[in-house]
Amino acid sequence: MTKIPALPHQVVKADKIEETFKDCIDLAVSKRGGKVLTATDEWFAEAQNLLSAHAPISRPDHFVPSGAWFDGWQTRRHNAHYDWCVIELAHPGTIEGFEVDTAFLTGNHAPFVSVEGFKDTSNACKTKPRSHEQWAGVEWVPLLEKSALEANVRHGYKFDKPSDKIFTHVRLCMYPDGGLSRFRVYGHLQTIYPENKHEMYDLAAISSGSTVTEFSDAHYGHPSNMLLPGRGHDMSDGWETRRSRTLGHVDFAVIKLGRPGHVASIEVDTAHYKGNAPKAVSIAGFEIGSDEPIMLLDQKPLLPHRQNFFEIAGDLTDRRVATIRVIMIPDGGIKRVRIWGSAQLPAVQPEDSLIGLRQELEDENTWNIRKHEPAVHA
Repeated sequence: MTKIPALPHQVVKADKIEETFKDCIDLAVSKRGGKVLTATDEWFAEAQNLLSAHAPISRPDHFVPSGAWFDGWQTRRHNAHYDWCVIELAHPGTIEGFEVDTAFLTGNHAPFVSVEGFKDTSNACKTKPRSHEQWAGVEWVPLLEKSALEANVRHGYKFDKPSDKIFTHVRLCMYPDGGLSRFRVYGHLQTIYPENKHEMYDLAAISSGSTVTEFSDAHYGHPSNMLLPGRGHDMSDGWETRRSRTLGHVDFAVIKLGRPGHVASIEVDTAHYKGNAPKAVSIAGFEIGSDEPIMLLDQKPLLPHRQNFFEIAGDLTDRRVATIRVIMIPDGGIKRVRIWGSAQLPAVQPEDSLIGLRQELEDENTWNIRKHEPAVHA
């Protein structure tokens, strides 16, 4: 059998990683559903730590029964072969590159790593998970060739061009053993459109091919987070701007839709933004080749830490928009924006749809209840 070569890549310096992958998402991050399914060894620290959204931390004086506490994946010494783990991606997608971080590993980092990919098309695997031995035997596709690592450094690897295949899993191999702090799989979600052109879907979803092309501020969180699935994990995965001190200030983000469509309703979710949600929001749509705004929402008040639902007037739904401009008034944080619409009219809402469905968080109705009497000032 002919051996498939790994994808050609360029090494990315640590201070260029964010800029290089700014248009990608981390397909493997745990807060969106990425998880380690199996690993050869997790003696000192579990492989699941690799997928944490937070930067690794160090606790040099803290010990646990297995040894020194470590925020990452670390295996036993003296492996005659190599260690590996299988990661189920949070979302299927194409892969543009990787980040491998060896932060705080100064005498026990893995000297080399490689990465392989796999697309699982078996429905049986969902009901009966593969064993460790079965994962070892699947036909892995080489992605990143065996590459050397330095101690206590972030390493970036960008493919010369994104993978032309969709992947659902990756296998991270480290040679021969040791530790890694974090692992990021940068790529793009698989683009999915309804077969029925009248069926409503989220026109602005990242899985619909939408992207943020322009924005005023991303001090605490990038506006591309608004296009992600789910209600998020905390304030770190939404769009949040710095505080404004200028009268009349607003912040904005422009979303280029994957495909133009007719907007029937909008959801603006301020989940986790309890003291820093915008006062209001305006949303304008633009037809192909037009600079004339179609005001879908005009200065609509927003409630904090809540899904805010808005129906769009029929005469506005008739317009076919290709670009969306989200304007937060005056500043603050928005977790998600859902632009529900269809490619053609009349729009039909599918069964089991999330459109207009309130998905309450555990503290959504209790977070603002006072737990104590207010302080009395003399």
